[in-house]
Amino acid sequence: MHEQVAAAALEGAAANVWLVPLLPFLAFLILSFLTRPWGRVSAAVSILALTGSLVISAQVFWQRFTQGGPPMQVALPWIPLSPDHPLGSIELGLLVDNLSALMLLMVCFVGLCIQIYSTAYIRTEIAHFPTQGSASMSRFFGWISLFTFSMLGLVLSHNLLEMYIFWELVGLCSYLLIGFWYFKHSAAEACKKAFVVTRFGDLGFLMGILMLGVALEGFDFLGLTAKFSQGVPDGLTAGFVALATLLIFCGAIGKSAQFPLQIWLPDAMEGPTPVSALIHAATMVAAGVYLVARIFPIFHPAGHAGEAALVVAWIGGTTAFLAATVAVVQNDIKRVLAYSTISQLGFMMAGLGMGAYTAGSFHLITHAFFKSLLFLGSGAVIVACHSNDLWRMGGLRRHMPFTWFAFLMGCLALAGVPPLAGFWSKDEILGYVHSAPGGTALYLVLTFSAFLTAFYVTRMYFLAFEGPYRSAEKAPADLAGPVPPQAFPAPFPTSQALDVAPEWTEEKAMASGEDLPAACRGAGMEQVPHGGHLPHEVSPWMWAPLLVLAFFAVFLGFAGVPTGLGLGLPNYFEGFIHLSGEGHAHEFHWTPMLVSLVVALAGIALGAWLFARAPERGERRLRAALGPVWPLLAQKWYLDHLWARALAGSMYAGARASAWVEANLVDRVVLSVAQTIRNWGAWLRAEHTGKVQQYALMLLLALVLLAVGIGFVEPGFFTSRQYFLDLLEGGR
Repeated sequence: MHEQVAAAALEGAAANVWLVPLLPFLAFLILSFLTRPWGRVSAAVSILALTGSLVISAQVFWQRFTQGGPPMQVALPWIPLSPDHPLGSIELGLLVDNLSALMLLMVCFVGLCIQIYSTAYIRTEIAHFPTQGSASMSRFFGWISLFTFSMLGLVLSHNLLEMYIFWELVGLCSYLLIGFWYFKHSAAEACKKAFVVTRFGDLGFLMGILMLGVALEGFDFLGLTAKFSQGVPDGLTAGFVALATLLIFCGAIGKSAQFPLQIWLPDAMEGPTPVSALIHAATMVAAGVYLVARIFPIFHPAGHAGEAALVVAWIGGTTAFLAATVAVVQNDIKRVLAYSTISQLGFMMAGLGMGAYTAGSFHLITHAFFKSLLFLGSGAVIVACHSNDLWRMGGLRRHMPFTWFAFLMGCLALAGVPPLAGFWSKDEILGYVHSAPGGTALYLVLTFSAFLTAFYVTRMYFLAFEGPYRSAEKAPADLAGPVPPQAFPAPFPTSQALDVAPEWTEEKAMASGEDLPAACRGAGMEQVPHGGHLPHEVSPWMWAPLLVLAFFAVFLGFAGVPTGLGLGLPNYFEGFIHLSGEGHAHEFHWTPMLVSLVVALAGIALGAWLFARAPERGERRLRAALGPVWPLLAQKWYLDHLWARALAGSMYAGARASAWVEANLVDRVVLSVAQTIRNWGAWLRAEHTGKVQQYALMLLLALVLLAVGIGFVEPGFFTSRQYFLDLLEGGR
């Protein structure tokens, strides 16, 4: 747990940390207003700006690593409040501690690798769309720079309100980049879905910020966490704290695609693959995990898990399990990785919820490297094969040696094979959950999810890189497409579920002969499938960043080797990530590590047995073994359908209620008033006949009525002569 100490002013390399987010923002402005017509120039400007941010981030990280010391921050008044207001004023500032310094370095380094990769990837993709040109490349790098600025600002945020601002900017950039191919209907729908779904979580996030900040009279991270270092602060109840922290965690549920809001992330694969690698694997989806780590003492007052922390742990475990099961049956290489990302984020949340601050944070960093590697590798495969479909790949090991090696390292790291990075970080989560009080059930869920992870990674690898190459023409008809139902009849009909048809996709529309615009053909894939050639190795600008990331996927885990393993290696990560410089006390156990290793090897062995030699036969065996479960997994546990039903039902119910109120209350009152005035007007109009006698009679009647009215108010008007004399005297 964090040990709170007094903050210091920014000094040394940290004094220049404000340039880290500023440089990408300046690049965004330059690309938007000056270099937009020249795509390659824009790419160079964006890369140079991020290189500068990386250099400063590395200096800040080295300063924190070698010198340590208390957190450093600077804060300036932003919104002044009334003098007697307990909050005083709302501030904007920068917070530099070990956690933010590490995140800065990771975001800048991975982002730079992805931007270098993108120079070749986006240029290749743009060539396939006649409506796109050099300005599209500038648009891509401009939005990437804006996202980088937003993410770096989020990491450096001094308080919760400031983080919320950058939180929403990150969501906006995700919307723009998912829908980068705006002329595709599927991409337009995916970016809207991501934006709308994450709003549910962000609303709760804002409510939790206001509840906690107003109650504790401050929003800054160091002040908030310090108040929880000795337990729940005086004046607050455990229930209030649990509610506020769970509302804050709602933001993490949306941004990090946790159950039940994970439905947006697989559809976000409609964006270009570098976007998937940067935003939906390494950085943006990690923002929710970073948020939980940043306010870790609030979830664990005085080092003891609160009610909200247990909810976080079980939501993470549920997410890890559900996503891993769905990944087993996916045939789109990017969707396999998307569900894998959701599952691994669940591992991180489960670890942080159970109190494994070191393990959860470590898996956040290692996952960023090997998952961005896998996404970039999938992009290289897509460029070479012109398809996302695993059944239209195969044999790529012989044709793409550099990509194959890097991708293999990423697969082994994700599967949890020692001594790669993913093994150490995932194993530490499993070990901590295993030893935590009441963590046995969650440990079993996570262990089974780890087995499924090794299995679907092996399936993906063998379908893509081993065996013969299956082009678009050679792919078996019963295995082509995202869900090949012909060869594997479902045990029960899947055309209807809860009165909602299975998810509509443009691939299915194309297969059924629907007439789609030319720009939409091949939607859901990076390129329109076509054959007639063998795959080839991609540009060095693409495979060189893969090899760099592969190096970290292999060796980064040694920075966090458990001290009790007996290898003589210090746990650098554990010693660095804590503000006090002292690691989190966690007793090492051999049993969960050996179980983790056996589980990973078992998953790999099962996947190899099914898919190494005859993948089509292995797929049939898999679906036969799953039986009625397979349609359930193919339709993603029907969670999309349930959300559609819930939202449609609630919105329709609200619409019907609003229609009744409008028809029976609002319209009836308005129409009644209008009809009454209309009737009076008709009566008065009928009295205007043009006859002088009738007008004289009306004047006489009016005078009589006026006199009678005055008589009721002043009776003496008729009965007292003195009344008139008094009126005359008063007039004088």
